[in-house]
Formats: sequence, C-alpha cells, structure tokens
Amino acid sequence: MLGPPVMPRSRAKPYTGIDGQGEESSMTNWRRRDSSSKHSHSRNRSLSDYAPPGRISVPPRPIAVPGNTGLGIASSSSIDSKSNGLHREQYLAVHRGIALPTVRPPSPPRSSGSGYSDNEPVIRHPAPLSTPQEIYSVRSVRTEQARIYQKVRALGQGTFSQVSLAARVEPIPDMPLSPDGDGASTFHGFVNNQKLVAVKIIEHGPAGGADEGRLEVSLKREVEILKSVNHPSLVQLKAFGSDEKRALLVLDYCPGGDLFEFATSGAPRMSAGLIRRVFAELVDAVRYLHAHYIVHRDIKLENVLLTMPAHVMDDVQDWRTYDRAVVTLSDLGLSRRIPEPPESPLLHTRCGSEDYAAPEILMGQAYDGRSTDAWALGVLLYAIMENRLPFDVLPGTRGDPAKLRARTPHRIARCEWAWYRYADEEEEWDPEKGKGLEGARDCVEGLLKRNTKRKTLDDIAAIDWVRDAIDVPGGLKRGDKEVP
Repeated sequence: MLGPPVMPRSRAKPYTGIDGQGEESSMTNWRRRDSSSKHSHSRNRSLSDYAPPGRISVPPRPIAVPGNTGLGIASSSSIDSKSNGLHREQYLAVHRGIALPTVRPPSPPRSSGSGYSDNEPVIRHPAPLSTPQEIYSVRSVRTEQARIYQKVRALGQGTFSQVSLAARVEPIPDMPLSPDGDGASTFHGFVNNQKLVAVKIIEHGPAGGADEGRLEVSLKREVEILKSVNHPSLVQLKAFGSDEKRALLVLDYCPGGDLFEFATSGAPRMSAGLIRRVFAELVDAVRYLHAHYIVHRDIKLENVLLTMPAHVMDDVQDWRTYDRAVVTLSDLGLSRRIPEPPESPLLHTRCGSEDYAAPEILMGQAYDGRSTDAWALGVLLYAIMENRLPFDVLPGTRGDPAKLRARTPHRIARCEWAWYRYADEEEEWDPEKGKGLEGARDCVEGLLKRNTKRKTLDDIAAIDWVRDAIDVPGGLKRGDKEVP
C-alpha cells in the first residue's frame, strides 16, 4: 500500500549511471556518442515495485519506444546532492532495457470475453523467408485488415513486456499475404524498411491474484483509449492482435529516443526554438486529450519520444515551419476517461511520478486530472530549460543528501522552487540570461502554482510564445510513415 500523503518513507538506493548508445542499423544512421563520456543519473523507483539489493550492471541502451507502466506513485531515488542533473525512474529503465529487470510476476491471463482476440497465433517463424526473425500477424486498427510485420531486432525487455523493432511486410500483387495456419506459415511479400514500427509483446500468464486482473483491465483501457485518439503528437496504435499466449500492440517507432536521454546526453543545450516547439506540441496534444475527456496522468521527460535522431534535428532551420511532429507523447497506461459535465471530473487515485505530481495529488486530495496534467507540463518545461527538476535541492545546498531528497514532497506541496540557470544574484529571473525564453518563463510560473491559482492549458495555449510556435498551414503530419 502507498504510504501517507506527503510523508513518504525514504527508500533511496544508488544506481549506476547511464552510458548507452543505440545500435547501428542498415536502415537508419545513428550518431554514436563518445563512449568515454559518462553521465551519472540515478533513477526513480515505483513505491509498489520491489528493487533488488546492490548495484545494477547497465547494458547498452536501445532506442526508446512507448511503454506500459505500473500503478502507484513513483518515488525518486536520487540521494546525491552533488549530482544536480535529471534522474530517470527505474521501472522505465527496466522496460527500455537499460537496467536489469526485477523478479517477473505472472502477467495477466487473456479473458475469454475480452472481445479483441484471435484464435490464430500472432507470432510465427515462417520458413520461406529463410530467416530466424519472427513474423507478427495483427490487424489494422482502422481497416481491420490483416497485417504482417517482420522483426528487425529487439529494442527492450521489460518486467511485463518486450519491445521489438519491426518492418511492414507488403503484399505482392495477386499473392496471398496472410498465413496458412499450419505453424510454418507461407508468406508472399517484401519487407518495406521505410515502414518501421515498435511492436510491444505482452505475454499472458497463469491466472491468480488481484495484480493480474488489474493489469488486464489496464491493458484493455489503454488499448481502448489508443484506438480512440488521433493526433500527430500522440502515440498511435496502428495495429493490434492477440491469442491465447500474448497480445501485440503495434506502435510508433521513434528513432530519436526519449526527451530525458536527449536532455542529458551531453549534447549542446536545447535551443530556445526547439524548447518552444516541443512544448507547444505537447500542450496541443494534451489539450486534444482533455477535449475528449481523457487525462494522461503520467507526463514526464521519459514519456516524450523524439521522432528523429539528434543529427537530423541539426538540419532543421526553422522549427516554426517544420511540417512534421517532432515529439510523440507516449504511454497511456495510466490515462483514463473522466465524466463529462455536469458530473464531477475529480479523481482520487494517487498515481504517476513523484517529481511530476501536483501538490493536491501528494496531499491525498481529490484532483482534476486536467489541472495535474498542466502542472506536469510545467515541470517538464522547467526541466528542459534548466536540465534539472524544479523541486530538487539547488546545487551547493548543504546537508545530508538522503534527508534533503526526502524533503522533495514537502517542497512540492508548498510550491517551493526557484530558477537556477536563468537566475540573477537574488535568485530572480535574469532577463539577459533568459533572452528568448520569456514566454517559457510565463508558462512555468503560471503552471507551478497551487491548483486554485494555476493557469489552465487553454490559458497557456493563448500565450503568444505557445500560440505562434507552429506555423504549418493544414496542420502537422505524423513523424513516421506507417499508418493504422
């Protein structure tokens, strides 16, 4: 069970730093980073997850893709006051393959009345392709037509799922594409390496216990919401399939990794133009969810994926007129629908990540998920501006690191934060240091307030810095080429 609101018990544990790089691919050019450059960032940890003792050996990090998270508030484990950078949550590190998984509990069984299953196996190993790679058999979400994808390589292994990079198998005219059902299926098609996707594979396990039931309900809710949304900056469920053993979710492939990695990679600081573009896209995507009475409840750097690698970003001359989405807001595992007026939209479940949780959530109060999503966007904007989280202790603060970190929920509850990189000697905003980011300052200061004084996302969208950030007649296009 979760502890009392605003009084979390310290469960800090040090972890080794992140120093991984993406795999070289024949289809995509990756910019390798200097392997001698170390960036030490501890990772947050879910209060409801068991963490093994001792240090974790970190394998090379694959490219990030949309993932599924556990429930409950995720508490940060950073205890080094000298390391004032950002820190990543452990459960996301495990899911994306940059830390070893904990003991794997049984995953949820398939319900007999789930309504979205097929009898045929969804993973096959066809002999005609002369390859050990798997073949994924799913159905398009939009057209319900059969689709085939061939695995390219593994992207990550999580506690409850694994994720693979896959390419679309296109049909040859007048030749059947679908499997013949004998286990050694015959496929007639060619692999289209331009249509890459991330396939999340969720294994079904033996029934038993409330956790399995809860996870199954969470999966169904996530799939239902994913099927209902369509926005260029939101993760898109392109195809889906399931059988007695597993479920497959075909999602966007985002070769740029996540925003956390980008912000902490040691690369040059994000330009004011890119910060503006990223935030404007996210505001529009979250407002789209809210207009459809959906709240995300887990907005953070790790759940924002970049649709292009960093070296491609360097070639963009004007972010205002770039016509494709730059970011993808992923992971709707904690999202839920809220009642439409006149019913109350207030929620009570404490979930998400402590560093991005609004004061009313940490204090155990009923909350409006639209307002807490707005708060989380304020935290995220501050983080990509300052390269630190707003409620971490300021660099140079004296005291016991563990005790200082344990006070984070109290600082959040009191809305105690300050500018650091853009501050003058009196810790106030310095117009010279913050030149070009005055609009970002207005957004952060308007969002990181108590809920009674907090700006709404409609208010934020009306600010010139956000409203005029994108000038693309006809609207943005999705960042990838595969369609649902």
